[in-house]
Amino acid sequence: MEAQLFYKELGRLLYAIAAADGKVSDKEVRTLKRVVSEQLVPQEVSTDHFGTDQAYITEFEFEVLAERGASVEGAFDSFIAYMARHRHDLTAERKGLIYRCADAVASAFHGVGKAELPLLIELHKHLL
Repeated sequence: MEAQLFYKELGRLLYAIAAADGKVSDKEVRTLKRVVSEQLVPQEVSTDHFGTDQAYITEFEFEVLAERGASVEGAFDSFIAYMARHRHDLTAERKGLIYRCADAVASAFHGVGKAELPLLIELHKHLL
């Protein structure tokens, strides 16, 4: 499984969850950055040609989508399609990491709200 594509798609998922209620809060952005630095970077060994940890692609993709005001459905569906194509490459550990990251972003702003909950439920179904 290609790390660059995984982290790009993870950024799309986390954006979709943060933007589900129609806006991305500063607290959700801070949580995303914390998740990347504390959960993703320590477990990733690959770097890009500049020596930057591949896990930072998650943060970059999130920021690009937020700047563009991208579609929540499009971003979420992209991640679900990615998971379907790479189902056999996703270990139980990786699936747990995906859900922990998603839950952290969803919970960042006043807990998991009614807009984020359906996305988390759908994600959970695909992670089983």
